Amino acid sequence: MSPCSTHTGTLLPPCHNKAWLCNRVFKTEQNLLHCTEFTASAWFLSVSRHTNCLQISVSFPSPPSIPTLGTFAPTPRTTPKRKTQIKKRKQAKTIANLINSKPFSNGLLSSLLITISKTTVLRTLRLIKDPSKALCFFKWTQQKGFSHTPESYFIMLEILGRERNLNVARNFLFSIEKHSKGTVKLEDRFFNSLIRSYAEAGLFKESMKLFQTMKSIAVSPSVVTFNNLLSILLKRGCTNMAKEVYDEMLRTYGVSPDTCTYNVLIIGFCKNSMVDEGFRFFREMESFNCDADVVTYNTLVDGLCRAGKVRIARNLVNGMGKKCEGLNPNVVTYTTLIHEYCMKQEVEEALVVLEEMTSRGLKPNMTYNTLVKGLCEAHKLDKMKDVLERMKSDGGFSLDTFTFNTIIHLHCCAGNLDEALKVFESMKKFRIPADSASYSTLKRSLCQKWDYDMVEQLFDELFEKEILLSKFGSKPLAASYNPIFESLCEHGNTKKAERVIR
Repeated sequence: MSPCSTHTGTLLPPCHNKAWLCNRVFKTEQNLLHCTEFTASAWFLSVSRHTNCLQISVSFPSPPSIPTLGTFAPTPRTTPKRKTQIKKRKQAKTIANLINSKPFSNGLLSSLLITISKTTVLRTLRLIKDPSKALCFFKWTQQKGFSHTPESYFIMLEILGRERNLNVARNFLFSIEKHSKGTVKLEDRFFNSLIRSYAEAGLFKESMKLFQTMKSIAVSPSVVTFNNLLSILLKRGCTNMAKEVYDEMLRTYGVSPDTCTYNVLIIGFCKNSMVDEGFRFFREMESFNCDADVVTYNTLVDGLCRAGKVRIARNLVNGMGKKCEGLNPNVVTYTTLIHEYCMKQEVEEALVVLEEMTSRGLKPNMTYNTLVKGLCEAHKLDKMKDVLERMKSDGGFSLDTFTFNTIIHLHCCAGNLDEALKVFESMKKFRIPADSASYSTLKRSLCQKWDYDMVEQLFDELFEKEILLSKFGSKPLAASYNPIFESLCEHGNTKKAERVIR
């Protein structure tokens, strides 16, 4: 309660005594404490409803400060369990910071009063930056009597694999049972981690060898194991081996495929120009009660479009909702169709797809860039102006460097250099940063027109803004600057030419 306040006003009839007053004030206080909104005047009025009263002064505790209704938010009480979690999090951070800042030794952590728990160990391993130090900490905790769990062994394997310490990771994997004294058995997820790490390092054969070793020591591969292997094989174009592994998965191990399995197969076969095989797996999904998702459809649409079968792809998209209730095409689906229609120079169809897309409430975002590029390649300048106007009016999309570079390239190819320069100048108006591609396209066209004064002007601007050194946008190609080298050397500006090379 806050300090007492004195309130003066018309309160009690003369016949009432102090006992009545005390009782009345007590009841009032109890009622108000159950409220969520009141003021000092409400407190006063609640004890002054009597007529024919005398004016007296009474002191009593002021009402507690309670937030108004709508802003009342009681502070959550920190439970003992929560306090323990916070303590362990802080402890893990302290240990990791110490290990990260100094060379690891067995005596490094002796100054810290720490309790080695499962949570502390797992958190600390994730926070240590150097994998060799993480392994030292892992062994140190073991020496201190901590019994590592399957989770801590798995995290350690992930750390070693992620940092490409693959020989160490392999030795660590096959020492798990020995170091855990048989309490932790080898399981498929340990092998999956290393198989994936070998694949990411480009060591395809090592992944396959590890798979064979896994089987030889009677560790049964799971659906995740097979998904990893199928992805590795198909990325390398080994379609026949992928089929063999898929058959082994079903017949030898009786592992049922999931949606991820089929997405891997469909993506792999479509990217290897085997769309019909991808469709075979798509039709097979139903027999294993696997529902196709938007990734499955987008993969098939992309594969069909790459094969030039855009109309079949369009029919597939139209049937998405009918085959799977609640499944609808997304921005990627429509952008893929628009890109293919543009490649075929069927611009009208591309615009129809755009209308269908926006009618579903989808924001075109990068779809506009795909459409602009397609219109440029089809030399449909009139249509492109309409699309640009629509882009401006669409609040969900803003013009970017790629959009302007595409338009500049179109005008340069069409010989409309003045128009290209106008578009380039308008980039400043829209505050769109130009990249090296913006300049190189213009300079190449200006060199063809023998306008070397303008070329040097753009060249100077390029250096002043340090665009060639910027990480933003396209990387400059040395070949695009050959005409400028020749021009600068012919006009005696060898020093400026040297600046380009450097």
